[in-house]
Amino acid sequence: MTEPDPRDRIADAAMTILREHGALTTEEWGRRLADAGYGSAREIEDVVEALDDYDLGFLPDGRNLALGPLLEGRTLTHRLTDAEIAAGILDANPDLTPLTTFAFDSEQGFRVVFEGLDDDVFAERGVTDPDFLYDEGLLLEPGALAGYAAGDLVAITAVDGGLELRRVAGEPASAPDLTAALRRIVPEDAAEHLDALVWQLMIDDPALFVAPTVPLAELIDAAGYVRDGDYLAVRGFDFATHRLAAQIGMVAREHELHPDEARAVVEFLDLVRQTQEQAALGADPRTYAHEQISADVDAFVLLSDPAVAAAALELVSEFDDRTEALHAVAVGLVDLAPRRAKAAACWLAGKAADRLGDVLAARSYYDEALSHDPDWIPAIFDLALLAADGGDVTRAQSLLGRIEGGESEALHDVLQRFAPREHPELGRNDRCWCGSGRKYKACHLGRSELTSDDRAAWLYSKAQLFMRSPELFDILFDLAEIHAAPGADDGELLRAIEGGPAVDVALFEGGLFELFVGRRGALLPAEELDLAGQWVRTRRSVYTVVAAADDVVTLQDLRGDDTVEVTHEGAGRDLNVGAVVCARLLPTGSATLLALGGMEPVEASAADDLVALLAGDPEPEALVEFLGAHSLLRS
Repeated sequence: MTEPDPRDRIADAAMTILREHGALTTEEWGRRLADAGYGSAREIEDVVEALDDYDLGFLPDGRNLALGPLLEGRTLTHRLTDAEIAAGILDANPDLTPLTTFAFDSEQGFRVVFEGLDDDVFAERGVTDPDFLYDEGLLLEPGALAGYAAGDLVAITAVDGGLELRRVAGEPASAPDLTAALRRIVPEDAAEHLDALVWQLMIDDPALFVAPTVPLAELIDAAGYVRDGDYLAVRGFDFATHRLAAQIGMVAREHELHPDEARAVVEFLDLVRQTQEQAALGADPRTYAHEQISADVDAFVLLSDPAVAAAALELVSEFDDRTEALHAVAVGLVDLAPRRAKAAACWLAGKAADRLGDVLAARSYYDEALSHDPDWIPAIFDLALLAADGGDVTRAQSLLGRIEGGESEALHDVLQRFAPREHPELGRNDRCWCGSGRKYKACHLGRSELTSDDRAAWLYSKAQLFMRSPELFDILFDLAEIHAAPGADDGELLRAIEGGPAVDVALFEGGLFELFVGRRGALLPAEELDLAGQWVRTRRSVYTVVAAADDVVTLQDLRGDDTVEVTHEGAGRDLNVGAVVCARLLPTGSATLLALGGMEPVEASAADDLVALLAGDPEPEALVEFLGAHSLLRS
């Protein structure tokens, strides 16, 4: 039986405290939890910071609150448009967003939908205008607005943890004047989040919004305030400057950068965004990027610091559709930026080229980066990885040795394992030890002497290193979290990340091995590329252990009745006859099979369900969750 996650217990207690005590600062909140015996300050802080509950809100002064008690019985109104009536979707921003938390668990047919995330819903409802929603909408049951006309006022009320919709007959008799209340809360030189403001207004005036009044947007306008997206400020406020300052501050905090460095990152991100938008309109991205960079060639010089360049790449990577724009901007910087920034520009161009599928161009850019700055560590490290992928252990070790602390990298351990053995008894021009008849220098000097099993293990290690790149690591981490037992400590999570089902599922069901082959195929030795093709076609299965010894285990496939042998050191260790295991058995190019992703022992009672699950090509998350829930290693 799976033990409950202690973090869930703390999270439930945290929300109970907010409901009982009202708005609290994070410090007050944590102190009450600690006083109630829910753990150490550090444990509580970690849970509270990660808490994601529909009922959790915040106020302009930073305090936290439970929304349910505050919003119960409150009513906000909205004027309908023809498009909303036809679609049965209300544009929630700004009139209704303070109440939409109730739409996540409503019995009245409400559902929150988002522009860009729920395009299938909009298409189903006949919405063709891409600007129909600013961001957030309320999806109603089909026909819920039949009989309404544009301009009609509807009221949305929070009732018993859900929402109710009704028509407002005529115009409300009066409308509250929010001028003085907003002046007390919103500084003249700042913008505040709209939902937080409305929640604060409700706390300050318990009688506010208990009966239908004019829509929130009209109340805000009458008070002399304006909106920009989710934020509100006094009329005339410079939202563009505010957004820029907020973004710079966020980047500086999250990446520990100086504000000037963060500004360079933000401006780089903005140029990539603009380039992507112009390309979508038909402009040539390279030409556009060159023109913009030429206007201020010094704007991105601070990207020369590897930490700054890495932050820029990480933030651009959050947008899947901007790789071509990233490449165009980076190439523009390679051509135009001051020499100080050339190495960073080449590295960024290489990362973009790699993601576009041209690893040879990427390698060329990394080499060029080192021609501008021989000590530019990100390019050195990426060249070491590519050398290892190509089988050149000697060059990879040489490159890694140029990095301070390089011996602590996972790549170092892999290289040590597969490094070629030296033959000091042979001169460079002597006949090679292997019997090929060729000179040692032209045959095995500096090259690995791997068995087929070794080469298979190395190929798997290469794919693991590829998967651990910042671009892809979150995929592995999320699966490892799912597989680890509830309440798993850092050690357990680390073990799940380093090997086993989460790793193997991320590689194969998660598609990362195919991505690795697609990106690195031009570098892989021919025999490894052929082996990789076989692996992609190999299925995961469920087996019973027929016989087990230290170095060999015989398995019967429950998905096909075939009997196979897995042979390598420790293969049958800790496995008993009759045990049920889940594994992907990979060919090595010889007669042997290896379970490089491990053999996960599972409860025998779960075998049939696991066979059925695998037959349906499950999503990676579902498979890892099943394996984690039924793993005998949790016992």
